[in-house]
Amino acid sequence: MGKGKGFHPDLITLMTGMKPLTGKTPTVTMLPGSAKKLVVKHLNRIKPFYKPNKQRLRCGHCGYVGNYDLGLIVLDVGGWKKAAEDAAKSGSDPQQNMRSLLDHSQFTGYFRCVECNAAGAWEFTTAFFGIELMGYVLRAKFEKEDLDSGYMIGRIQLHNGMSPQWATQGEEGFLKQLRKEPDNSLLWNKLGNLYIKGGRPDLAAAVFEYSISIDQAQVESHYSLGSLLFDIEEWELAAKHLRQSLAYARFYTKLDSLRLRELLANGLSMLFDMNRGLQNKVSFLPTEEELAATRESNETASPQSPALQSYEFALRSGDVESFLPVAEFYMGGRLDEMPDHERLLNKFVSEPLPIDGEQTAMTEKKAYPEKGWGSAHQPIVVKLNSPDRAAQVTQVCEHFTWNYILGMDYTEDLTDLKKAIREKYAPANVYEPCPCGSGAKYKFCCAQKMKNFDLHHYLRTFEATTES
Repeated sequence: MGKGKGFHPDLITLMTGMKPLTGKTPTVTMLPGSAKKLVVKHLNRIKPFYKPNKQRLRCGHCGYVGNYDLGLIVLDVGGWKKAAEDAAKSGSDPQQNMRSLLDHSQFTGYFRCVECNAAGAWEFTTAFFGIELMGYVLRAKFEKEDLDSGYMIGRIQLHNGMSPQWATQGEEGFLKQLRKEPDNSLLWNKLGNLYIKGGRPDLAAAVFEYSISIDQAQVESHYSLGSLLFDIEEWELAAKHLRQSLAYARFYTKLDSLRLRELLANGLSMLFDMNRGLQNKVSFLPTEEELAATRESNETASPQSPALQSYEFALRSGDVESFLPVAEFYMGGRLDEMPDHERLLNKFVSEPLPIDGEQTAMTEKKAYPEKGWGSAHQPIVVKLNSPDRAAQVTQVCEHFTWNYILGMDYTEDLTDLKKAIREKYAPANVYEPCPCGSGAKYKFCCAQKMKNFDLHHYLRTFEATTES
């Protein structure tokens, strides 16, 4: 076989249906897709996921000795100590402790023998590496853990439950599952993550793109591929995939709501930087066409509202947290799964971005838990699913001179508006005369009606009520 960066030959079979040429190290050019070509062309622009950690290893299959990047080294100290205690009881050679520590180490770097393309049966050519591991374990008792050191105490467990020593063993585990479930886009995504962390972004790009070809709504693969393309400055294609992750987010159930929001916020941060850096040549938010493609037959779903624009939020380049409220707009019903105290959309008020692009002001609402709805400190934030509904809400808010923020979504959320209307019609003292003019005290009149307040009927009839 020729020398070079290889990978498991079955990857070609699974992605193309064709068997690779025998006696030849597989190359990325044999895989489908166009994204990996862009990544290969600009590999020098991609920062390694972990600090490089090269060691000299001997292939147990062909005997070839070479330098390979182990990536992050994760030490299962608990497992090693137990093994050492068992060895001591049985009177084993003390040198076995060092060998046992190597056996309880995991390596994230993805590499195969450059001579025979085999993997997994590696031998360290020097004892110094084992001594180095032992030294780290001793220092870890007194020093704060730092991933930049190239070491970590713990244990790696993959999405499929495996806890492999070598990244190639993890790859084999995913390929075994994919032979049974070739159309499982999530498994393909997790395999791509293994390649990313293993220092093979070229393979990751091919796998992420293939995952999306199986399932266009694979949000994690859109995000990961968009991030890679962002790193190599393929702006338009990166933005396209990052916007797709937003457009499909409301349907995506493979991540919990908090992790989904974080992923979307990171994507929005990159989109924001591209949008500003390229003078709006790249869309910051999903376009109407992109959102329409996700609606399918849902006729009530509406595209993004012009009201949801960057100037309405305190968005700051490099500050991912500032994009969390915008991310929530794109989560649809998934937002309902998030605890109330975690939601941020209703907690911040933004001023327009200044012309010079400096940071905007952000005011966190305080002391307005149930009162002051519609004020500058407590704007009414609503999500609507049609232009007609937006017009109804706008009319009510304008009539009462309330501060409000509108956003279009597939599912409505009128919670703030309902609270504002209830507050509007409730006197400070519930024993005061009811505002409806009945002469009865509010507590015994409209207060009872407000418990079963029909907001939808109120919005439909508001125009007729105000005109009469």
